[in-house]
Amino acid sequence: MLKRRQALLPFLKLYRTHLRWMILGVLCALLAVLSAIGLLALSGWFISAAAYAGLTLATAQLFNFFHPSIGVRLFAIGRTLARYAERIVSHDATFRILQSLRSWFYIHLEPLAPSRLMMFRSGDVLNRIVADIDALDNLYLRVLSPSTVALVTSLLVVGFLWVFDPGIALWTGIYLAVAGLGVTGAAMKLGETCGREITRCTSELRVRAIDTLQGLAELLVFEACHHQLEAVKLSSRALLKRQLRMSHIRGLSLALITLISGLAALTALYLAVDLVSHDLLNGANLAVIMLAILAAFEVMLPLPVAYQFLGHTREAGRRLMEIVDMKPEVTFPDTTVALRAQPDIRFDNISFRYRESAPWVLKDINLQIPAGHRVAVIGQTGSGKSTLIHLLVRLWNPVSGRIRLGDQDIRTLGEGDLRRAISVVSQQPHMFNASLRENLQIAQPGASDDDLWAALESARLKEFVKKLPDGLDTWVGEDARLLSGGQARRVAVARAILHDAPVWVLDEPTEGLDTLTERQLMQVLERKTKDRTLLLITHRLVDLHWMDHIVMMEKGKVVDQGNHQELLENNAHYAALHVRIA
Repeated sequence: MLKRRQALLPFLKLYRTHLRWMILGVLCALLAVLSAIGLLALSGWFISAAAYAGLTLATAQLFNFFHPSIGVRLFAIGRTLARYAERIVSHDATFRILQSLRSWFYIHLEPLAPSRLMMFRSGDVLNRIVADIDALDNLYLRVLSPSTVALVTSLLVVGFLWVFDPGIALWTGIYLAVAGLGVTGAAMKLGETCGREITRCTSELRVRAIDTLQGLAELLVFEACHHQLEAVKLSSRALLKRQLRMSHIRGLSLALITLISGLAALTALYLAVDLVSHDLLNGANLAVIMLAILAAFEVMLPLPVAYQFLGHTREAGRRLMEIVDMKPEVTFPDTTVALRAQPDIRFDNISFRYRESAPWVLKDINLQIPAGHRVAVIGQTGSGKSTLIHLLVRLWNPVSGRIRLGDQDIRTLGEGDLRRAISVVSQQPHMFNASLRENLQIAQPGASDDDLWAALESARLKEFVKKLPDGLDTWVGEDARLLSGGQARRVAVARAILHDAPVWVLDEPTEGLDTLTERQLMQVLERKTKDRTLLLITHRLVDLHWMDHIVMMEKGKVVDQGNHQELLENNAHYAALHVRIA
């Protein structure tokens, strides 16, 4: 419980950078509220005083209509301008806060990818970035600012009423305290659990909705849409049930504040009548007192609604801090190291597993790739081939052993140095929901059309792209749904060609290609990686004769190695696989 209640403290510290805007917003809100109270109280006094003055001709002639009317106009104009300024300043401050929160959260989120983020579903992470951060606007806009305004307004109203009668001021202060503290506290208590559940249900609903949209094709094929939609409806009903409960709490709290304001007015009227009967208070001032009290309770109305959702805000903050407090699996130093133009790669006694209780994925791997040499690592699925790449590009760190790039341990390299040294084509390359041009320019920002067309030609995609209606500006769709799997993989190869790093790492680059295109692409890679250090991960023994060295892996261990001819002659399993592919 203590941790949950402290979940918002880190965000309050972040608000310091926007403190001036926040204070200005509170001052504008306070000015708007005081202008509204002043307008109502002065108008009541003006009408009452004018009515009393009109009882006789003499008092009517002596009554000053001009000064009160000026005051009414000033309060009316001031309320309008202050409310307008408060809306602009407060919302601007809120948007600035949300912008800072998103930047702050992303800075903490990025180092966690991919190892730590594997623990979370993508829809859940998205919900935290969007909905949970949006929920934090409740903290300033609906909690801090209204609470400050309500406190200052209550003190000023009680002080104002004290001038007329301490008893009325004291009772009004008590009623304001009951409304501001008692009702608000009860609403916060009643809404605490429900608010947390709303955050959880909202996340669950969005995750299921995203899963439904992403898997719609499979759901239609297997006629499973009905079951999935029922799950979405179930989440929706759970959310609506809790929102209905929050509506009941909100209605009850607003009703209680209205009741308390009425009791405060009746109490003040009871006390004021005695003062009027003893000529200690005139009728016009009675109107001022009554209207000032009723207007003062208007500032209490937003508080229960805001505080009943404080549990929702706390839960959103807790969910964000759950990710922010995670320590990255991999950290990079801030230093910059100059690498050799053609570095070699060394895996020295590498062992790795994803968790302490999990089996070893790699065990005691020793592998050296001399600079400018091309090495293929082959093996069945699950033999640990792709994990070698993940360790080389530092998506994870090995449990034991070290990896060298040139004469540098890769743990000593800055992230920029490592990324510039290696071009990677992953087994499942991601394509952004953007144009083909933008997807290619990720590897080389600002690359010219000639560079892009040259890369596409090398990847055997030029003719295909030329036939597209918009050419390079063709939208590829989310996750490249407008491209085939083989075409998306060749776009990834084109990216590597554009990046043109001294070290190339290719993970199953020909997966999903027909035999002819596969051989053509392998020929391209043979030309493009000449004088480059290449690590090729594959389970297909196609055109490996041009590789300088071939490593066979099984169950996380190196079982044999040599060049193509040596393995054909000395390894029956390799020879059998080669015959089968041929």
